[in-house]
Amino acid sequence: MKHLVVLFGYVMIGVLAAVFLMGADRVVPVSCGQDLDAIVNADDPTIATRFQLEGPCTYPVDTIVIPNEGDEIAGPQATFIERPPAFDPQPTVTIVGSEGLSNVIRARGTVRLEWVKIVGGTGQYSSDGSPVAGTGSALAMGMASNTSSLYAVHITGSDAAGITNAHGAFERIELDDTTQDSNFLGFTGSGLKSINEVEVRNSYVHDNQGNGIWCDVFCHDSESHPNGFWIHENLVVNNGRAGIRFERVGEVAEAGEALIENNEVHGNSPDAARGGISVRDAQNATIQNNSFGAATIGDVAYPPNSGNVAIVASDSGRADRPDLFNIDIISNILNGEVIEGCELPDEIVYCSEAQPPPPPPTTDTTGSSTTGADTTGAPGATTGAAGITTGTTDTTATTSTPRGTTTGTTNTTSAITPGTTTGRTDTASTTTATTQNTGTSTTTGTSPTAGTPVADPTSRGASTSGAPSTGDTSGGANTTTRRASSTAGNSTPSAREGVIRSTIPRGGELPNTGGASVLALLMGTAAIGAGLLFMVRR
Repeated sequence: MKHLVVLFGYVMIGVLAAVFLMGADRVVPVSCGQDLDAIVNADDPTIATRFQLEGPCTYPVDTIVIPNEGDEIAGPQATFIERPPAFDPQPTVTIVGSEGLSNVIRARGTVRLEWVKIVGGTGQYSSDGSPVAGTGSALAMGMASNTSSLYAVHITGSDAAGITNAHGAFERIELDDTTQDSNFLGFTGSGLKSINEVEVRNSYVHDNQGNGIWCDVFCHDSESHPNGFWIHENLVVNNGRAGIRFERVGEVAEAGEALIENNEVHGNSPDAARGGISVRDAQNATIQNNSFGAATIGDVAYPPNSGNVAIVASDSGRADRPDLFNIDIISNILNGEVIEGCELPDEIVYCSEAQPPPPPPTTDTTGSSTTGADTTGAPGATTGAAGITTGTTDTTATTSTPRGTTTGTTNTTSAITPGTTTGRTDTASTTTATTQNTGTSTTTGTSPTAGTPVADPTSRGASTSGAPSTGDTSGGANTTTRRASSTAGNSTPSAREGVIRSTIPRGGELPNTGGASVLALLMGTAAIGAGLLFMVRR
């Protein structure tokens, strides 16, 4: 009897700890063949539930799946293909939206998705024939919180964006083959589009018809993202437009900022002159330690970015958009590509000297497969340091050194040695862009028609109100910034002036924000176990 009571105490501790760490109050198994959308949508929205899917199988849905606050949708743990620095997930569960379904999943509150593949999202049109914002995505997050998260999720096959109105953190995800309807290009077309700060790390973003990762319309500040629009340790390749785009950000108190670092960026922008990374009419961004040019990663060869342009920092000159200001481009590995915008004054765009590349890696880890055992079910956990890039070609232009003291930098393995300035070209701002609002329609070209995008006009009309995305949010304002800045011309410094941001080093982990709760849980469960043992000994 004594041993039975002791065993029961240990089981209670294990169960309570497991449920707490998953973040849900209960687990609801959903077997292959069951109606996923009916089960999730009928669940009590006041109870945080983990919907545990079986696999391998496909779950067809004919109604938008709506997880609520605290809910999780998870497939069985599977494996990754390493594509350094990214991890390409191979989920065994697929959720497919039926034809005509505007979104496959529409998240509300703090939600978590892991180990699932999501396919679908049909674009909708208004009565005047213009596309409707927020439609045509596999995952709509306009009503999700900034503490939401995705881990080991593959999103593909949507008409507009893979993820619209993105909120939260995205780790080891794959985004590909989005914007299958070209009418959404220049509007929401992208792998992921956000209008507030998000984090994307260790992810594989490739072969999207529009931009790969895109923050637009002030990229509103989020207290949950101290590094701003933080895009790091990703493989961003072969996207039709910019691999990473930061657009129309600044001159309002709630405007965000960007830290784009340690990414492999290759073969982007053949359909628009935007380069691998594009900063357009935006302020307060640092672009550092990214690799460009032709490269072979994971036994796959990638071409240079279109026109051999690595980064474009440009200003449209429009009075209704922020002035380009306070952009630092430092320590990037150019591999023969160039940066456009370096000819501007340093307070607008600062470019550092270009330096030799790092030595070739001694260990080849490309193409191997790993399991995701260490992080499944633990929101916010970070595992898997960035891998080693192999086969990089053309070493004529590489890392560069920052001026003075650089804030928010991460560790690099490349040696910094003196060199000559390369990679700068004189540009007359020939790069054009389309006003690409999430949640608002825009005028394009010279026509005043609201929300009608065109491929790549040379001018854009004033923004007008159109059909908003379901649940669009603007994010909260904050009053901190990564560093102090001075004004130039009509530019306005960030309202978050004077606060230095620190970058988590490569391979590091995010702070454990649930430590106090975990400690309280362990203390409580330990007390239960101790009480049971005391009763047995009595």
